[in-house]
Amino acid sequence: MSCEQDQPLFDLSDNATLTFLNTLHDFKTNYGTIHRYVALILCLGGLVINCIHICILTLPRMRNSSVHTTLTCIALADIGTMTSYLIYLTRFEYFSSTQGYAYAWALFLQVHAVLSIALHALSIYLVTLMAFLRLMAMNAGQSKWMKPRLALTASLFVTITVFTICIPTFLAHEVKQNSAAYYNVGFSALFMENGCNLLKLNLWLTGIFLKAVPCFLLMCFTAALLRRLRANDKKRQLLFHGESRRSNSDRVTYMLLLMVFVFLVTELPQGLFAILNAMFTYQFHRYVYVCFADLLDILSLINCYVCFSVYTATSSTYRQTLLMLVPWRN
Repeated sequence: MSCEQDQPLFDLSDNATLTFLNTLHDFKTNYGTIHRYVALILCLGGLVINCIHICILTLPRMRNSSVHTTLTCIALADIGTMTSYLIYLTRFEYFSSTQGYAYAWALFLQVHAVLSIALHALSIYLVTLMAFLRLMAMNAGQSKWMKPRLALTASLFVTITVFTICIPTFLAHEVKQNSAAYYNVGFSALFMENGCNLLKLNLWLTGIFLKAVPCFLLMCFTAALLRRLRANDKKRQLLFHGESRRSNSDRVTYMLLLMVFVFLVTELPQGLFAILNAMFTYQFHRYVYVCFADLLDILSLINCYVCFSVYTATSSTYRQTLLMLVPWRN
C-alpha cells in the first residue's frame, strides 16, 4: 500500500527508529508462530461458551428481561465473529497458499474483513445499549425499555446502523486476479486514488464511529449508573439507620466496572490504531499495524468471553440456572 503525499511517522534514517521497527517485526515473527493455535483455542472455546450462554438466557425463567435479550444478541454477534474467524483461520492460516486462492475463497476473505469489524463493533454497541437499558430501568421501574420486544427492536436498529457504516469498508477492498486460476484481496484502486483520500476517510469513519463513539457512550452510561447506585446506597443507609446493605448494588457495580474495564482495555488500542492508520496511512500500516494485527484479533476474540464470564461471576441466578443444565448434577 502506497499513499502519495502521506505524512511521515518515522524517520527511517534514524538508527534508534530502525531498531524499534526491527523489534516490532521480531515480535510479529515470534508471536506469529503461536497465533493460530491461540486463536483456534479461543474460537472453539468461545463458540461452546456462547452457545451455552444463549441456552441459559432463552430459558423461560430468564428470557423475560430486556437486558437478557440484549445479552443474547451480543452472544449471537460473538458467535458470528468466532465462526467467521475460525473459517478464516482454517483456510488462510493452516492451509495457506502463496499462489493465491479460488475466487470463492478470495470473496470470503473480503466479506470476512467486513464481518470481523462489523460484528465486533456491534458487540460494543450492544454492551452500550445494555448499560443504557440498565440506567433506564433504575430511573423508572416501569420503563418501556424493560420490555424484551423493545430491546430486540433497539438491537436490530443498532445492527442495521453498524452494518450500514461498514459498507465503505467492504467497498475499500476488492478481489484481484493473480493468475488464470488464483485470486487475492487488496485495496480498491478507487480508494487508493488522490493520496488514498477515500481510504483515509474510511479509516477515520471506522476509528471514530465503530471504536471511539461506543467506548465514550459506554463510559458515560456507566458513570451515570455508578452515580445512581451511590444515590440508592445512601437512601438505604438512611432507611436502615446506617446499616450496610449494599450487596446487590455492589455486585451490579462490580459487573459494570469489570465489563467496561475489559472492553476499554481491548477497544481503545484498536481505536487508536485505526486513527493513527488514518493519519499516517502508509508508514503506520506497514511498520506498526501489520505487526500487531494478529494480537488485535486475539483481543477481539477475548472480548467474546466477557459477557458470559462477568455474568457468571456476578449473578447468582445465572449461576444457579447454569448448574441446572449440568447433566451429571443430581
